[in-house]
Amino acid sequence: MIDLRKAILAKLKTIHPKVYFQSAPELAPFPYLVFDILNIYDDGEGTETATVDVDAWDNSADTTQLETLITSVNAGLNKSTLTSGELTATFYLDTKIPLTDDDPTIHRRKYIYQAKLFRKG
Repeated sequence: MIDLRKAILAKLKTIHPKVYFQSAPELAPFPYLVFDILNIYDDGEGTETATVDVDAWDNSADTTQLETLITSVNAGLNKSTLTSGELTATFYLDTKIPLTDDDPTIHRRKYIYQAKLFRKG
């Protein structure tokens, strides 16, 4: 999972400078991205599939910046192939979810990807 984390982080950092794994610091300035690797399972054919979600967060009343950010994430990640160490992963968009936060001033979007993982060797 470390190689997959590194590949995703490197890619997302080319899109937006504030990217966090699993959770953002409490006082992180908006907007920012949070990604998580929800599961990885063996396909039984020498490959694995990972479910990866990317959440975009913003506290601006106008959601244009948030929508632009998550659209940029999708343009950079969907149908792309990333490599890190012994791992190569190709990402495919699965689901788009507008999330409602407990804090009404925070707006969120979640995109969930399925990634096919191939390991060298």
